[in-house]
Amino acid sequence: MNAHSLYAFYGSLRRGMSNYHQFRHGLTFLYDHVLQGYLLYKLDYYPYAVRSVDGQSDLTVEVFKIIDPAVEKAIHDLELGVRYYYDEVTIRGMATGIYLFDKAGNEPLVKGGDWVKFFRP
Repeated sequence: MNAHSLYAFYGSLRRGMSNYHQFRHGLTFLYDHVLQGYLLYKLDYYPYAVRSVDGQSDLTVEVFKIIDPAVEKAIHDLELGVRYYYDEVTIRGMATGIYLFDKAGNEPLVKGGDWVKFFRP
């Protein structure tokens, strides 16, 4: 887990989405950000992201500070339990946690890399 409790969420943990409602009491939204070099795919009712080969694709994330250690552990366990792995990216000079898939499957690509715009057009 992240040393500063900073996380970049791109799917169901973004504001207004299903898992956000479950964990919002332990989250403080900081800012929106666009990460370059990631592809987003639709897997049922939630997405997954992978690093892109060309590094040209964008992924829209919301950066949060998790203020409740129990929520941080619950999110970590949830994500690792459904095929994600934990990684860190540098955003605004800070190491920020992110949950990714190792590789893409045959699922549909979410063009533009923004799950909220895709899910709620």
